[in-house]
Amino acid sequence: MADAIFVDSDARPTALVGRLLNASCRFFAICAGIMLILMALMSLTSIVGRSLFDKPILGDYELVQIMSAIAVTMSLPFCQMIRGHIIVDFFTVGLPRKVNRVFDVFASLILAVAAFAFTWRIGIGMFDLRENGDASMLLNVPTWWGYAPMVLSFFLLGCTALYTAWVDLTGDRA
Repeated sequence: MADAIFVDSDARPTALVGRLLNASCRFFAICAGIMLILMALMSLTSIVGRSLFDKPILGDYELVQIMSAIAVTMSLPFCQMIRGHIIVDFFTVGLPRKVNRVFDVFASLILAVAAFAFTWRIGIGMFDLRENGDASMLLNVPTWWGYAPMVLSFFLLGCTALYTAWVDLTGDRA
């Protein structure tokens, strides 16, 4: 049977860079979880208010859209740190571990490039929205506010992907 790759939910790097990335990823994931809890409570409150009192929370759909996007992007770096992304290994499961390690390095590098490209493009979009004064329809919340945490999240994802590529390449948990 081939070596199985499991989620490393207890990723604890030893060197400073790895520890800082790990702590940042965990902090972002905790913030995402808190945001999801707040979003669920807000939705529940709005549904109960709409059903029983004909008083929903104004702009609840707008807030759910913004908070969902932020929560998802804030979860991605931690998922990369613990190797929690879905891997379709149907064709590679029987290959030697060294070959799979090369594929893992390559995948992490592709993810890093994509994450940094998203950081760049979302950052440009964020500044454009800020300059244009774009805001949500009902609450008039500046749209760019939702983009700021996404820019940071994709940047952290890119850094984490580079880190995991380095760990896979060297075997060092730096």
